[in-house]
Amino acid sequence: FEDISNKHSGLRNFLTEIIACRFEKSRYTAHRTVGKYFVHRKLGKGGWGQVYYATHKTLGMPAAIKMMKHDMAMEPLFPESFRKEAVIIAQLNHANIVQVYDIEELYRTVFIIMEYLEGEPLDANLERLGRIPVPRVVNFLKQLLEGLGYAHELGVVHRDIKPANIFIQSSPRDHLKILDFGLACSLGAEDMALAGTVHYAAPEQIDGLPVDGRTDLYALGIMTYELLIGHRPYPENDLIKMLDLHLSQEIPDPAAAAPDLPEELRTFIIRCCRIDPRERFQTCAEALAHLRGLFARHDMPSGARRNMTALHLLYKDE
Repeated sequence: FEDISNKHSGLRNFLTEIIACRFEKSRYTAHRTVGKYFVHRKLGKGGWGQVYYATHKTLGMPAAIKMMKHDMAMEPLFPESFRKEAVIIAQLNHANIVQVYDIEELYRTVFIIMEYLEGEPLDANLERLGRIPVPRVVNFLKQLLEGLGYAHELGVVHRDIKPANIFIQSSPRDHLKILDFGLACSLGAEDMALAGTVHYAAPEQIDGLPVDGRTDLYALGIMTYELLIGHRPYPENDLIKMLDLHLSQEIPDPAAAAPDLPEELRTFIIRCCRIDPRERFQTCAEALAHLRGLFARHDMPSGARRNMTALHLLYKDE
């Protein structure tokens, strides 16, 4: 079976389609059960797999289950490296990072069981609106930097920061969750496969050099440019030329496209996207400190987020 799968790569995609079809069309059978969860319906499809809505069979707790494609899960080196990384990912406990509950290996592939979120991905929101207003971008940056900073302190680099991997929750409104840490790697690891989306890839990723938290900051800078301006900074009609520009040309000044852009945001984008990692912000904490004045002007405290609830009692005088 392994030999046939290796010789005929299309077979792996065929297996993925078979399993996906079972989850979407079968009745209540074992074919729709992943560990302690029962799969109800498909939520979406991405480059690495398919995502389903599921519930715990006894507790009724909702969850999202991501099924990895067979052509990825059956790579000889993938299972061992993924299991090691899954241990780290499952330990990430931050308000701005999606919580992973469990990992299951079934049907010759891998299932990631994580918290179910209501809302929409940032890329869908951006496509609908065209561009995001400055106050909202400032709010988003604060949350993303805090979440990424937490992961970096634990030695985890995301490697694939982009709007599709940021989820905007409907409640609390505009609360962000960073998704898809399944591509993450340890600090200093080489990224020879250039995983992730090349439009946001840092020069060291393109060159196959070791990556660290500054790699995520580069992608965040490209994404911030896109949110504010409405498009990414480098022309994309020629992929090779675009990659070469990432390696050889500093990011265009965002103020040229948005003259009213606050100076803190302009310098944040430019510094995040320096070709040389040593010229970028070295940590998320340093980037947060740079934006502190902007947070204050938009009434965002630099400390932990606080929740408030109000209780109203209706009563008669007596």
